[in-house]
Amino acid sequence: MKILKLSILLLLIISCNEKKKSSKPEDLKIVESEKQPVINNQDLQIEKDTVHETYLKGKVEKYDWNHAFKKTENYQNISQSYSDKKQIPKDLTDFLNKFFSDNNFQKKHIDFNNLTAAVGACEETYILSKSNWIFDNDNFINRIGIDQKWKNTFKLSKNRFYYEVELIEIGVLRSVGFKKSNGVWKLNLYLITDC
Repeated sequence: MKILKLSILLLLIISCNEKKKSSKPEDLKIVESEKQPVINNQDLQIEKDTVHETYLKGKVEKYDWNHAFKKTENYQNISQSYSDKKQIPKDLTDFLNKFFSDNNFQKKHIDFNNLTAAVGACEETYILSKSNWIFDNDNFINRIGIDQKWKNTFKLSKNRFYYEVELIEIGVLRSVGFKKSNGVWKLNLYLITDC
């Protein structure tokens, strides 16, 4: 399901790039009208970006993938791989279910100060941060397991939890890591390869 969402997002990006190349001044009015007004805490009118525009704010020309892969490797070394969700403690399962179902809870449980988060989409890389985080409701727990096409596994230690989603003939598409500090789990690794 997530691959479908990411594929649709990629198609949107490509189509927007094509549209941008052939835009006329009157076409730009349409983009402006897609913005939705919101009221902030001070009751001031501001414009809320569309999902695509929010995503583009994190676009970078160059990204240190070596740093990201080193952090991933640190998570991969915490334990053996498991493919049975019964191996996840109930309190962690409850946390993950809430994390992937509640937008506000999710944002409160992301360590944005230590977050390594990027989406590699073929020719483009997007860095995710607090300012352009898009709610992720793709709860991998429902897909844990290994079959002929997919290898969805996790690793677990006392204070770290890591999972990856691998399309066997393609490679790892998603690497996600949580760290527990002061009794609270927080996301601090989030890498998606969509190419």
